[in-house]
Amino acid sequence: METENKRNYLIGTLEIALANSFVGVNIVINKYLVEKASVIQLLELRYIFGTLILAFFSLFLKKKISFYLTEEKFDFRNWILYILMALSGGVLFNLIYMSGIDRTTATSVGVISSAIPTLIAIFSFFILRQSLKQIHFICVLLVVIGVIILNLSGNQLHNTYNHKSSYDVFIGNCIVFLAMIPEALFTILAKLIKVKVCPVVSGLIINFINMLVCLPFVLFAEAKIGFFALDVSIWIFSFFIGLFNGALFYTFYNRGIAKIDSQTAAIMTGMVPISSAIFGIVFLKEPFYMNTILGIVCVLTSIYIGVRFGESSKVILARRIRQSSK
Repeated sequence: METENKRNYLIGTLEIALANSFVGVNIVINKYLVEKASVIQLLELRYIFGTLILAFFSLFLKKKISFYLTEEKFDFRNWILYILMALSGGVLFNLIYMSGIDRTTATSVGVISSAIPTLIAIFSFFILRQSLKQIHFICVLLVVIGVIILNLSGNQLHNTYNHKSSYDVFIGNCIVFLAMIPEALFTILAKLIKVKVCPVVSGLIINFINMLVCLPFVLFAEAKIGFFALDVSIWIFSFFIGLFNGALFYTFYNRGIAKIDSQTAAIMTGMVPISSAIFGIVFLKEPFYMNTILGIVCVLTSIYIGVRFGESSKVILARRIRQSSK
């Protein structure tokens, strides 16, 4: 039984890591697209493609379509939490961060996203009442060190490409940081929902909810910018965003989050700055410095020790749960 639990824990960790690597792909592609179309149009396109892709998987690759994996169903509270989860990790996160991404670099966005483990750890303590372990503080410290080192790379990058003022870069970084709050709440809200659901069908519903939320704004903007007049390349890249960050992200994330705790999920978000830095260097030709390597090593080290020693680590801070008197 213990061996099976460790195996599931490892699989869940790998699934969350893979899901977060797709976020890095999303950052790099959106950095390219945000200058070619409005943010709301790009969001609508990615959620349309995400919905269609997962609808295909649900209808043609699954013998039986079922949202629930057990006999337990959502009550009103669970549906509210589920919708809030869908919007926090969907429209809210993407709308805010895409509003600031054109002011900064893909590497910097990835660096700022390293704040997510700290935010999730804080929210887990206050909202989920989960204990904070010694290893979590060590991991967060390593991630912070990695962020500082990567920021040195970011400063060199801004000095190399000084086409934006330092004020614009600062504002862009602040906007992107604000986006990390709903992204962190996505994990917290997911852990508050105890009913087990099918990852593929759940991803389909999440994409569909976000598509419906964006639709009125796209129709409103139709008079100024033609939705179907967008360049073919925008549609192609939006398809890949819908595939990786719309369909595959929610599928792997929903599979993984059911197997691991929120603190481990927080640590695994360290894959975001790594993947965004690598894809930014390869596809956007952003400069690569030794600082980048050192920062990535720090983040990878935090991921390893968090997964390796997370369960056996000593609890150093715990919240008492009040027992209701009968």
